[in-house]
Amino acid sequence: MDSKLLRSCTGGEAHDASSNTRSVLSKIDFSADTNLTAIVTKLESSENNLLNSTGVETKSEFTAEISALDGVFDDRVICFKMFVEANMHWADPLLVNKANKVWAQVDANDRYLYKLGYEDQMTHALSLFTELDQEEYQSMMTDLFGVKESYTLCKTAYTNLQSMYRKGQEVKALKKQTVPSSVFKKEVVEIINEKLLPYMGILADNQPETYADAYAKINHYIDLINQKIRTRRSRATTEEEVSSEVE
Repeated sequence: MDSKLLRSCTGGEAHDASSNTRSVLSKIDFSADTNLTAIVTKLESSENNLLNSTGVETKSEFTAEISALDGVFDDRVICFKMFVEANMHWADPLLVNKANKVWAQVDANDRYLYKLGYEDQMTHALSLFTELDQEEYQSMMTDLFGVKESYTLCKTAYTNLQSMYRKGQEVKALKKQTVPSSVFKKEVVEIINEKLLPYMGILADNQPETYADAYAKINHYIDLINQKIRTRRSRATTEEEVSSEVE
């Protein structure tokens, strides 16, 4: 009756097998058994590591949010540029001169910065803002129609995009630093198959009044998970065969 958890289980299935196993054993006082205590302690540690690692791997990198905010920023940059360009064609030569000076900074920092990748885009934008935030340009933009307002909206959109982009980068960095969940899944499976189940089998034979029922329940849980895995395999094989026939 000594079942083994199939190695093709998912991380979630390995976690469930471990959690159910420890739940069964929690109803038994095996504190005097140092071997079983050590096995269960190691299993719990690997189970927790598996859960934490999986949690990190499934963290959102805010890709959709970044894309949406990038679209907003692109629109704000285009809007700002259009207002500056409109003022360059105004009837008042003084305003035209000011608009030309503002445009010179836009041009110097890549007028098409919204077409760049995120990092280059933000670098060029920051450079542009550093120049235009100077009092000289702030005064000029205040005199131009719609330029100061559109510039403020552009900077707000930049700040929102930059903040979300940094969050995404922090998650990516965390994922790179985290041990893959597959490593901990393998640990959990090995502990269950190679240490816990064989030892529990011995205890069930020698101390059936204490361990036989728990051993049977653990095997039952593992059999249910294995059945789920085999069903998944069978379904995948069937779909592959159907797909092959269609082709």
